Amino acid sequence: MDKIIPILPCPSIMEQVAFYENLGFTIVQTYTRPNPYAVVQYGSLEIHFYGSKKTLPAENPSMCYLRVDDVSAVHEAFSNGLKQNLGKIPRSGIPRISMLKDLKDDRRFMVTNMGGNTLFIGTPNAEVNEPAFFRTIESAEFAEKFAILYDLLYSKEDSATANNMRVKFFPEDLSSMDVGGLDMAKVLLAVLDLHLQRNHIVDPRVEVKLKELLEGCDWGNSDWRKIAEKYDQILGG
Repeated sequence: MDKIIPILPCPSIMEQVAFYENLGFTIVQTYTRPNPYAVVQYGSLEIHFYGSKKTLPAENPSMCYLRVDDVSAVHEAFSNGLKQNLGKIPRSGIPRISMLKDLKDDRRFMVTNMGGNTLFIGTPNAEVNEPAFFRTIESAEFAEKFAILYDLLYSKEDSATANNMRVKFFPEDLSSMDVGGLDMAKVLLAVLDLHLQRNHIVDPRVEVKLKELLEGCDWGNSDWRKIAEKYDQILGG
């Protein structure tokens, strides 16, 4: 089978190898001299690293996209590995792992390793059972605006512009929006995460409204269980 294998820089081969072991990768080869080099593997995924003292993790622009069959399962495995081996799931700094994101074209998450390389790991929406669930709402008035806000926040990772979008096109009191319960919950989740990213605190008005919706929801509906799970993930992150 033809395939492309990324070769990425890192300042410390041993630290890089240890991080990937924590994720659950198998270490295929490690050389520390004369030229530091390592090969790691996770199923059919293979990544190579070379040692470079000139690499500054905080300034490293290297990245690659890894397409997987079940991104949710991979995210769960990586998160569990980090929690088990590090005692926590790092969401900021270096290294870090993001939460799952439902974007326009795929469901994905990001891993930034010890060398500052960023891996985008995803499954195309065509192969996901519920494509872009959190990105789409039914409201004709707000659907397009919300999709743009969502993409700014999660795909572009531009919380400043997303906040401007929220202020300009959505009412200050979100609970006044004439939308269905699930639509309201999705908007509130995005705004809750937006506020956390910008201010590192929870907006109490948003949290109270979300709790009200969850307390009165139909727990037999799998969509509401997804809302509850995402709510816990955002607060946990």
